[in-house]
Amino acid sequence: MAKKSLGYVELEWECPFCGTRNPGTAAKCSNCGAPQPEDVKFQQAAKEEIVTDQKKIEAAKVGPDIICPYCGTRNPAGATTCSNCMGDLTDAARRQSGQVLGAFQDKEAPDVKCPFCGTMNPATAVRCSNCNGLLQKPDGETAVPDAPKKKRGVPVFLIVILIGLLCLCGILAVMFLRTEDVTGSVQSVNWTRSIAIEALGPVERSDWADQIPADASVGSCSERVRRTQANPAPNSVEVCGTPYTVDTGTGLGEVVQDCEYQVYDDFCEYTVTEWVEVDTAQISGADLNPIWPQTSLSGDQRTGAADESYEVVFSSDGERYTYTTSSLEEFLQFTPGSEWTLAVNSFGGVVDVKP
Repeated sequence: MAKKSLGYVELEWECPFCGTRNPGTAAKCSNCGAPQPEDVKFQQAAKEEIVTDQKKIEAAKVGPDIICPYCGTRNPAGATTCSNCMGDLTDAARRQSGQVLGAFQDKEAPDVKCPFCGTMNPATAVRCSNCNGLLQKPDGETAVPDAPKKKRGVPVFLIVILIGLLCLCGILAVMFLRTEDVTGSVQSVNWTRSIAIEALGPVERSDWADQIPADASVGSCSERVRRTQANPAPNSVEVCGTPYTVDTGTGLGEVVQDCEYQVYDDFCEYTVTEWVEVDTAQISGADLNPIWPQTSLSGDQRTGAADESYEVVFSSDGERYTYTTSSLEEFLQFTPGSEWTLAVNSFGGVVDVKP
């Protein structure tokens, strides 16, 4: 998924001494003159506007600010010596960056009430227009993304049902796997063999236009999303999520969107001539001499897939057990009257036979 930049916005930081909210790029508090803290936490403004100052934008693109380890002065990324004390910045720490602060706030925020005199002021105001008191951010506004909502727990009755189903499945599995040996003699044998008869005929199918056979007759087509990808492509539609603000570590936030491109293509109905099953020749018997059925084909027909199944009925102390196989070699061993050891499960099914 590609990230699309919509521009940069000025963030804010709160003075730890007087509580004044200041622009993110301000090096000192506009009220008390205190320097921006080294561990400053940038926040979103009440209303974010895309910055047009190219100097600020270029600084944000270069990377997070560097903090001088000697005097604490913030320096732009790429600086090698401190602009204040000329200290070496080779091993200096950079501001944290990359944190998602929240959804892009380009709408007018509700007015805020002055905590001192009660006067209503615009959400972007730092001081009250009436008493000059410091204003707080609007109620409910957060500087970081909301924490994911806690998922509701699964209802108790569903847990009980699930446990019951698991127990039942376990019991059935045990009953199926648990076997006892029974001695049985072959009472009867049965076999069935079949051969499909095919003819050329029209078959309706659907697929992407470039996957349709050249000799097919194409019907109606419609455009559908064939795939999604990170980069633009011909006949694609850009689909983007909600814009959000990311801290660049420079006092500016980058507004980005996660985008992908849905690539459309023609999906068509078509008719093609293929071999299809039109009939089945079948024969059955109750001996150890299975044969294949005779087929009578017209000029436009052919034989298709062949299928064979064999059944052996055992008798043991008045009980009948049936065993099926698709192996002719195994079937031919079951001579009527011969005795075998049967592995019988709790449902009366024969899961294995041994001479």
